[in-house]
Amino acid sequence: MDFAGRLGGRRGASRGNVDEFGRERRDRPHGRKPYERPARGGRGGARGGSMGLGSRVGGHVDEAKDIESRLSSLIIKVGDTNSAALQNYLDALSVVLEKDYTKHEVTVLKTFRQCVLELPWKVSVYATLAGLLNAKNSETGEKIVSMMHMVLGRALNSGDWGSAKVVLRFFALLVSTRTITPESIVGVLDVLLAPVGDGDCAATAGSRCFVFLAMSTLLWAGRSLSELAPEALEQRLGVVRRFVERSSDDTQSSALTTVFHDAPARGTDALVYLLDVLRAVAEGGWKIDVVCTPQDMFADEFAQATVHSLPPLELAEQPNRRAFSSGVEFLQLVPSPSECAVRRYIVQDFICDTITQLEGNRKDCARYLLQMHTMCNEDVCSVMTTAQSIEDIDPETSLVFEYMVGEVLFTQLLQLPSSPQRMMYYASLAIELRKAEPQILATVLETLVDNVVSRVPSVDVECITRLSSWLAIYISNFGFQWDWTRWESAASEAATAPRRVFVHETLLKLLRLSYLDRLRTTLPDACLPLLPEKPPAHNFKFTVAAMDERTREVSVAMGRCLKNRGTSDQALEILQEHYAQWSDIDDGTRQTLAREMLVEHVLLLGSKTLSHMLNAIEKFTPALQRFADSAEAKLAIARTVEDFWLRHPQFFVMTIDKLIDYRIIDPITVVEMLFDEEHVGQWCKFHLWEILRNTINKVNLRVAQLQTRMAEDPGSEGIEATLAQMTQEQNDSVVATARHFVRLLSSQSGSTDDVDRAWLMGRFKEFMRTYRAQIMANIPALESLVFNEA
Repeated sequence: MDFAGRLGGRRGASRGNVDEFGRERRDRPHGRKPYERPARGGRGGARGGSMGLGSRVGGHVDEAKDIESRLSSLIIKVGDTNSAALQNYLDALSVVLEKDYTKHEVTVLKTFRQCVLELPWKVSVYATLAGLLNAKNSETGEKIVSMMHMVLGRALNSGDWGSAKVVLRFFALLVSTRTITPESIVGVLDVLLAPVGDGDCAATAGSRCFVFLAMSTLLWAGRSLSELAPEALEQRLGVVRRFVERSSDDTQSSALTTVFHDAPARGTDALVYLLDVLRAVAEGGWKIDVVCTPQDMFADEFAQATVHSLPPLELAEQPNRRAFSSGVEFLQLVPSPSECAVRRYIVQDFICDTITQLEGNRKDCARYLLQMHTMCNEDVCSVMTTAQSIEDIDPETSLVFEYMVGEVLFTQLLQLPSSPQRMMYYASLAIELRKAEPQILATVLETLVDNVVSRVPSVDVECITRLSSWLAIYISNFGFQWDWTRWESAASEAATAPRRVFVHETLLKLLRLSYLDRLRTTLPDACLPLLPEKPPAHNFKFTVAAMDERTREVSVAMGRCLKNRGTSDQALEILQEHYAQWSDIDDGTRQTLAREMLVEHVLLLGSKTLSHMLNAIEKFTPALQRFADSAEAKLAIARTVEDFWLRHPQFFVMTIDKLIDYRIIDPITVVEMLFDEEHVGQWCKFHLWEILRNTINKVNLRVAQLQTRMAEDPGSEGIEATLAQMTQEQNDSVVATARHFVRLLSSQSGSTDDVDRAWLMGRFKEFMRTYRAQIMANIPALESLVFNEA
């Protein structure tokens, strides 16, 4: 069972009916001992008033579960606070676990494993506990080491880089507790650094990932290796140093993944930043004074312990790995003292690991984040939630814990090319943090958002979109209250100015979650121009005032047919009957008018809600498909949809999505519609690019699903044919999108001014980052059709 699930309960279970391990609570009075439970098997127990055998067995089972529950609780709670009693607590806990280990081995090992993985800021505590257990019983220590070694191998071969990093940190600290040999951790480092040789090879995503893991391990193993294996330490540091310095010279790869375009040229490379941290720690004798080091309290016990060697770490030749991760430099959104750079990195690294490892349980993640500072040593950082006076805390003179939490959250939210988790996770986590500390966290998050928005002209376009969506969800959960006065001047800026666009698009997203009059009551008068003048609504073309007599006859007949639950055939008959009488137009014009009339009335029929829209499109799919018999006809349908929902972007996005689902239009139609000349000057509108992302993602998902089905049933000709068709659509969509980007960016008519061009270029970068795999698969076609034309 996943530990995040155990901490917060099983999915679908009530939080109030489970304990901290996710198990259902039993209904028994507080303080009742196990032997006081009433007998089972009827009133008064078995016949004759005696307890039956089944009841006695059940009682023993419950008692064993209680013991396991208490043992797990003790392991989880150890080190919750950095107090003087921690040494006695660890010593006593090791005695209890050593005594009960043989009876409850599975529970102890399982809980220990999950604590190491998902409570990463207490890694020194669990390394010390493992060392004490090993000192008392070497077999217990060997089983813990073997178990965690297996966890490490699985994590590396499955691409679970977050878990691999945490386990490597644990092994690094086991050297200081004399649980594993220094040669063992050196061997692990050699496996990680094997892809880079002597550090002079070209950098790849995989090599950068493994070097990052090695550097993260060296940060914590450096102290022990400097004493026990100094030559091996210097040799591995040299490999890392040469690789990072060589790879950092290529700044083109980081240009597409920089959140702030005005950042220093080498200030966004996580490996360069981590190398600076390693150098600073090495100069200080590899001493890390950020968190408590309880292993130093038990030096005498560890000196007598049996030291184990790790088995060789073997990586699969073709591992099932996800995208490689080489870390990221944490955004600095508030000033902090430069002399605290190492402390800042280590604390934020723990925060980052916690957010990553507990992504399945936002409530416990928020709770643990706000408790994490208790493990820090004194004077490491200031804590606003425990300070007597918040006014006395100055981020420029000391590290502020709450701001570091917020910076890590925004670092992951804005990480490029993609966030580690879904945007909704970071929104819900921020909501839980503010609920836990309403006043302080509200101020912290508002300050960080404002600091990003103040630099929005230099922020990557995709990051602006993510922050806008995140902020809208966050505000909607707190009564739509926000201090909009800080952005009042945005209303007077140009329509395409980055800050005005950000505020305007955020309000449009809030409009999806609320209604216009509600938002107006929360805005100052100066910001009202950023809202639409009227509520979102359709733009039905065939109004009475806009039609001539014969068009009115067709429209009225179509309206009656659809309202009276007419069928597709009946709607087609009405169109044929009326337009056949128009002798002054040719067949092509007649087809165009009939198609437009049908699409407008189907959209009007479904304009009330999304459910109405789905039903209307599904019901009249045969009629719509009949009029979508060519690429030009499909494009005309898409443009009609855009005109109909001109004042309702949300329904425009959803309608296009459903038309693709029902195969009325295809992805290439959407691409051609979005890059139409009419949209020049509107590249700042978020919903246009939302449609493009949804379309390409839908095709990619369909291709991936079909590939999975082909692997399961390789002999199916139907699946193979469908896969070939969808793959062709995928390739066509990517090539057409790239072609339009290059055409517009290489032409003066592709944008109205420099700001409009900057928005278009930002979307081009987003496209190149997001769909790099599909682009690389179509390089020959792109070279011949796109770049040669440019």
